[in-house]
Amino acid sequence: MFVIRQANIKDVNKLPVIEASAAQSFRGHPQFNWIAEGDVQSEQDHIEYVQQQMEWVAVDNDDLPIGFINTQKLENSLHINEVSVCHIWQGKGIGKQLIQHILAYAQEQGIPFVSLTTFRDIPWNAPYYQRLGFRLLGESDLSEELKSILQEEVEAGFNAQDRCAMVISVTV
Repeated sequence: MFVIRQANIKDVNKLPVIEASAAQSFRGHPQFNWIAEGDVQSEQDHIEYVQQQMEWVAVDNDDLPIGFINTQKLENSLHINEVSVCHIWQGKGIGKQLIQHILAYAQEQGIPFVSLTTFRDIPWNAPYYQRLGFRLLGESDLSEELKSILQEEVEAGFNAQDRCAMVISVTV
């Protein structure tokens, strides 16, 4: 069992470990092994998300984080920067619940869309988000902010052909 709550400063040191654990899922895809060994968001990044109240955690019965999601506000969307679930907790609906929490939060805040960038062909990325109701954005549909985020990902080592932006409407 788990619950979702706003992240706090006591959670921060556990979140990079969760992201590194979640990234182990990429080991089954040779062209993406580097992600399993790559950098994760720093504790300082998480501190900033906590201070901005833009990070939530899924916690176990002992109130220990087992997953997290962090976001930033864009011009007309709440953008998911990262969603990660500890490897041993994956497949239990935690990521889905974190995303649904963000969709409800965006709706409560009057933010019309939730956006994200992800891998096109990894089963637990774009295909998964499509099952949750997100739609792929074509090049002509990208806001300047999403173009910039995708460009930053390329500069960080991601292949542009592998990445895509997605959005879901949360208006009633």
